[in-house]
Amino acid sequence: MKMNIFALYVALLLSSSLLVSCSASGQPAVLRQEIEVTLFPDTHEVSGKSMVTIKPHGAAGISFKLAPDSTVTGALVNGKSVQFNFIGGFLSVDLPDVSGEKSLTLEITYHCGFNDQPPENMIGGEDPTYGVNAIVSRQGVFLGPGAAWYPAPTVMPGRRTVRITAPAGIEAITSGRRVSRGTAAGVSMSVWEEARPAGDLALSAGTYRIEERIVEGTPLYTYFTAGNAHLSRRYLDASARYISFYKTLFGPYPFEKFAVVENFFPSGYGFPSYTLLGSTIIRLPFIPDTSLPHEIAHSWWGNGVLVDYREGNWSEGLVTYLADYLLEERKSPEDGREYRLRILTDYASLVTPDRDSPLSGFKGRMDPASRSIGYGKGVMVFHMIRKMTGDAVFFQTLREISRERLFAMTSWSDFMNHFARQSGKDFKTFSKEWLTRGSGPRLSFSGVGIARNGEGWTVSGDLSQSAPLYHIPLQLELETSSGRVRQTISLERARTPFTFIVKSPPGRLVLDPDADLFRIVTPAEIPPTVNRIKGSHSLVVVMTPHCRAKPETFRLLLESLGQQGATIISEAEATSARIAGHDLLFCGLPKERDIADSAHGLSVTGNSFTIDRKTFNHPHDALFLVTRHPSERKQVAALFFPLSAAAAAECALKITHYGKYSYLAFASGENRAKGITPVASGVGDIIFDSGTE
Repeated sequence: MKMNIFALYVALLLSSSLLVSCSASGQPAVLRQEIEVTLFPDTHEVSGKSMVTIKPHGAAGISFKLAPDSTVTGALVNGKSVQFNFIGGFLSVDLPDVSGEKSLTLEITYHCGFNDQPPENMIGGEDPTYGVNAIVSRQGVFLGPGAAWYPAPTVMPGRRTVRITAPAGIEAITSGRRVSRGTAAGVSMSVWEEARPAGDLALSAGTYRIEERIVEGTPLYTYFTAGNAHLSRRYLDASARYISFYKTLFGPYPFEKFAVVENFFPSGYGFPSYTLLGSTIIRLPFIPDTSLPHEIAHSWWGNGVLVDYREGNWSEGLVTYLADYLLEERKSPEDGREYRLRILTDYASLVTPDRDSPLSGFKGRMDPASRSIGYGKGVMVFHMIRKMTGDAVFFQTLREISRERLFAMTSWSDFMNHFARQSGKDFKTFSKEWLTRGSGPRLSFSGVGIARNGEGWTVSGDLSQSAPLYHIPLQLELETSSGRVRQTISLERARTPFTFIVKSPPGRLVLDPDADLFRIVTPAEIPPTVNRIKGSHSLVVVMTPHCRAKPETFRLLLESLGQQGATIISEAEATSARIAGHDLLFCGLPKERDIADSAHGLSVTGNSFTIDRKTFNHPHDALFLVTRHPSERKQVAALFFPLSAAAAAECALKITHYGKYSYLAFASGENRAKGITPVASGVGDIIFDSGTE
């Protein structure tokens, strides 16, 4: 199985940072690095030269990372050949014995080939590069930061310049300020310079049309192919808007430019000073206000303030909170609440005990479960910090961190120390409970009673939490006929009593009404959604005689849902005993049609279905539905109902991207209807008899 590229990159990053910390005294200072690379798309090759200016400080040698399949053709110090050793992706070069502070110039020449192939089917995994670490081709060029496509010193250079040469018509881009670009004699060339390098470099190239503008002193670019060039203005407008917005929250923009660059396969990468988005992604109308602000926020968090992975990756949770979540919250408080509820339901649906881990163990997303931990739980942890400190202190602290720790390795502990200093609160217990523990608190009501009290009512009971115990300030809300009453109680023990005294008849008691707390919600509180199928660890697939999907299409559907190992049986084998305790996925309409008829507003026949009062009866229509299991309270059942084999193929790989929905209707592969089946009442609320006197 091919290793996740992000995991490989993190491993290289960790190993190199440990190398520097262990042997910094034995490595020379790198004052400057000048990189020259020529791209050969027809032969998938890179030819390069790297010149580093160093102060030896008594070091006998210097080390670099370089792609293992490279050929190093020479190493010169001040123009004279020196010995070098290149094994397993690490290049070590001997340095002459010099005294004092005299600087040396080391020149390395090399060439290498890169030709990773994107998979034919972009199955809905979590690897943002789809397994492509590096490729040089006529279709496009992507050299990832983990590809070691140039000799990367284990000590970051003080300055860095990159000169890129390619056949005419191919424009290239990397980090830093664009010093120059041009085309002459059948060759295109561009030069990029970083005043303060922030990590290993990525590089992209393609047949781009370039649009640009300067906003508040920052150059903005789009590098789009001809098919997407008409979208440049929209992306430049959005880039200017969100950079300005985040500058007010975090302080000055950290880099020399910002560019939106098109990639030839689906990706969503944020590199220092540019983002790399796939061609199909760029065309989606919502991307300028969703994925783009997410990548812009990474300019401060992850690419500006750097991640110390030894305590876990905080950047994805923080950026998701400051982009995806915060933009929803700005629409309305209810939109913010719905986003937080989705995080809780996704976590409970996708993170089974065998897939759980603490935030301190999250390095990068590897599967839906790790995404729910690092992104989802991370969002909720930052939200709880904001609730503890208040908005003013929260954003003041982020500005302080951005100012004081720009381009410095920063850990969760560093964040907690800054928040503690600014707020005056002790974050030691908070850090222990929310960063180093997996899972989360499991809360429920117990012993709740209601009694008439003169002219009013008393509602009392206990809030229970199972071990391990958390220290939680929790809001309770009691809905009455005349309004809502709230109180905050402090949970520290297994059982904590509460009491409401109200003058109007109680209607409903709600735990954490605004969904401000990260907790493990129960199956009864979770709507049946696609994510419930993705997170199932007991899925049984039932193939009915009416399944119109080809076997290879259905296999891809299961793989995209992360359920390629699910048990598959025929409908004749689906006895009550056989399917008891399992989530179910039917391909084709089963004989027992309760699974379809149980959903509100839905009817299904052999050759059509109606949902949201719209009838679908064309051969290219398809339905995917998740409902409550007909007989098991904790389980769900799903129906995949394409009206033809073509309809199945058109939508099979898209379903996984609609994880939060209960039902999906497709026409020729395009989503035409979607919705969520509401949950009536669960552990998090209690509904009282409306006739209480």
